[in-house]
Amino acid sequence: MNEDGSLESFRSSLDANYDWPCLYPFKFIVPIESAESVLGLFADDPVQERPSSSGRYIAYTMEMHVHSCDEVIAIYQRVAQVPGVISL
Repeated sequence: MNEDGSLESFRSSLDANYDWPCLYPFKFIVPIESAESVLGLFADDPVQERPSSSGRYIAYTMEMHVHSCDEVIAIYQRVAQVPGVISL
């Protein structure tokens, strides 16, 4: 996520659609070679995983208890540092 209007728009959308604190659903598509890097970011949280039919990717879904839109954005920014990850 960029520090421009799209980030502010995302922040506004989060605040409009969620009452903090809450359970927030995160979904990521991760290249298999980056799977451990992403899982390491969510070590204490339950993660559902589903491998792609080709075996090249894994889809991860997790619900985390978060306290604010800034916490959600920080998590997306951390995951964005892992090469090849697609955030949904």
